[in-house]
Formats: sequence, C-alpha cells, structure tokens
Amino acid sequence: MHTAGKSDTIAFVTATGTTRSRLILFAGLYFAQGVPWGFFTIAIMLRLATLGLGPAALGEIGSIAWLPWIGKPLLGPLVDRVSFGRFGQRRPYILIAETGMALSLVALSLADPVSNLTLFGALLFVHNFFAAAQDVGTDALAIDILPANERGRANGFMSAGKFAGVLVGGQGMLFVARLAGWGTAYLVVIALLLVPALLVLSVRESERQQRPTRLLRDVVRLFSHRVVLAAAVFAIVVDASDSFIFPLVYPLFTRQLHFSEQQVATLSTLGSAVAALAAIAGGALSDRLGRRRTIVLGCTGVAGFNLAYMLAHAWWGNYLFQLGFAATSAIATGIVYASVLALFMDLAHPRLAATHFQISMALLNVRGVWGSRFGGRLAERMAPTTMFGLGALIELAPLVLLLLLDPRRTREAFATDATPAKHAPTPLA
Repeated sequence: MHTAGKSDTIAFVTATGTTRSRLILFAGLYFAQGVPWGFFTIAIMLRLATLGLGPAALGEIGSIAWLPWIGKPLLGPLVDRVSFGRFGQRRPYILIAETGMALSLVALSLADPVSNLTLFGALLFVHNFFAAAQDVGTDALAIDILPANERGRANGFMSAGKFAGVLVGGQGMLFVARLAGWGTAYLVVIALLLVPALLVLSVRESERQQRPTRLLRDVVRLFSHRVVLAAAVFAIVVDASDSFIFPLVYPLFTRQLHFSEQQVATLSTLGSAVAALAAIAGGALSDRLGRRRTIVLGCTGVAGFNLAYMLAHAWWGNYLFQLGFAATSAIATGIVYASVLALFMDLAHPRLAATHFQISMALLNVRGVWGSRFGGRLAERMAPTTMFGLGALIELAPLVLLLLLDPRRTREAFATDATPAKHAPTPLA
C-alpha cells in the first residue's frame, strides 16, 4: 500500500493504491462527462428555449442526447473481452472515447443549432456516443479496482464530479459564451474534458485472465435470474421525474415566469453545486445505511419536493423562493443519484462486470428517453402544477421493486453460475 504524502500524487492508480488516488481519478473522469452534458442541457437548451423552441421540441433534442447511452451494453462486451496488450484493457477505451468527444465537439461548434437543428442533433448524437463509451470504460475500471467497502464513497465522488462538471459546463460556459462567443465556449469545454484524460495515463491495470465465453449464452443466463429482471424494470422507472419534468422547466421559467437567462442559469448552477455535495454525502450514507434504504430516503424526498412545489404555485414568481427550492431539492437529487449507481454496481455479475453494469446503465438512460419525450408532449397539454404532481407519483411508484433487489440474494444467485474471475470484487450485502 502507498503511504499518504508526496508519493500519493497518483503516480499509479491500482487496486493497491490509495483511496484518495482512486477517488480523484474517478471524480475527474466523471467531471469530463459532466462538462459537455451541462453545456448542452443548460447553456444550449436555455439558448434554444429563449429563441422560441417549445417543450415538445426541447424534449426531442433531449431524447436524442440520451439515445446513445442506451447502446452502452453493446460496448460492454468489447471492454470485457478485448485487451490492448501492455497498454491495458480499460484505459485505451477511455482515452479513445475522450478523443472522440473532443473531435465531435469541434464539429458541433461549426453547426448552427437554430438554422439546422437536424444536423446539430445528429452531431449531438455522435458526441454522446463517445461520452457513453468513455463511461463504459470508466465504470469497468471502477468495478475492477475499487474495493467493495469503497464503492459508496467512490460513487458519491463520481456523482459529485459529474454534477460539478454540469455546473461548469452550464453556468460557466454560458458566461464564457456571453463574454467571448459560443466558439470560445466550445474550445473551453474541449479543454476541460481532456484534462482528466491525463489521470488515465497514470493507471496501471492488473493483468486479467481471459477465457473464451459465449456472450449471448451468458446474457440469456444472466436474465434467467429473477433479481436481474427486477433490477432491469427498476432501472427503467427509478427517479424518472427529473427527465419527465425537464422539458417543461426552461419554457416555464423564461416565458411564463419571465426570469432572465442569467437567473435561470443561476438556479441550475446552485442546484448542481448542492447536488454535488449531496452526492458525496449520499454515497457515504449508502455505505452506512445500505443502498436500498438510502434510495427510499432520497426518492421520497424528491417526490415530496415535487408535491411541495406544486402546492406553492403562488410563489413561483418569487425568485428567492426559486433559489431556496433549487438548493434544498438538490439535496435529495444528489443522494438518489449516487446511491442508485452504487446499487447497480453491487448487483453486477462479477464475471460480466462491464456488460451487466452497462445493461443497467442503458436501462437508466431508457428512462431518460421516455421521460423526456413523454414529459415534453404532456407539458404541451397539461398545466405545470399537474406535471409536478405526476412527477411525484412517478418518483414513488418504483420503490416497491426494491423489495426484490437484495444484494445477498443476488450474490447467492450468481454463485450458481460458473465461478467468477478471481480479480472481481464481491458485491456488498
């Protein structure tokens, strides 16, 4: 084990390295995902809303950004099975994906989202394909080198890194765009997402024992377990109120409540900052209380805030109220985000770590697609108060499935399969 001090500067990040080096690595990689995501979901989407796009159109653009993330299980087998020899098995995928993210951003910077929304949407799809590929490699590396008792904290820091990236990419890049133009904002986003790639160069992967497998057979057998099927359904519906309400928010704030772009961006920034801190706390809390209890706590909080917001309709035009609500509701959001990721990492089959975990993550992104499209279309027909009430119901309904997602039963079910690889961590109870 490395000792704390000068040597703990991530000279090499391995399973035998320090906790701090691992937390920095994964928080940095998730930050690299969060910056462009915040740039599009806050700065660009707010710009499009200001230029006249309605909830339905914004919902369509949002669903395009989500779509590549559904295909992550197709990349999982590559990450699980293909090695680059002395260059490692996980980190080459991460570095290639980071490069693709940067190049696609260059192309996006040359496309006008107003005059040619179709081209912009296509390039946005390409960028998110590479972002999803980076996420696959990052998650597989995390499952490889994170000790079981560190997963909650690590997912907390990973979630915080993502929220911090969203904050910088949203409010920060909106400021840069106003100061120096959108072209400069794109260049800054590219630089920020590439910096964490330097951390990947410090990773020393342990040698992995490869053995031939039949992927289709393994996946079919995987879904023969009841707990895997229950987890798949849970992933599609858990915490879906955020994507369901998202297409409504910017038109509501800018057109009906008449807040300025800067005011709306400040609300998003405040929410992201608080959610980042809450994610760290939520990850640690899930290590202490258990994943399922923490998820129930967080989702109940999100539902409660949606109901409270619906009932406080008379206060919506008060900006101080909006600031307070953004800060407090983000606490529950951060807790849910970190604890859900940790749960699915625990439920991943050790021998099919990348493939199984990415199936779960893809299903979480299916939630984003249906929530964004369905929510955007309903928002054209229903009152905002009704949408927030529905959001509360959507948040609470999936919690009953947690009764079936017992990590102990999962471990026992997977024990009936072939003996997992020795290097794979054991899921937490």
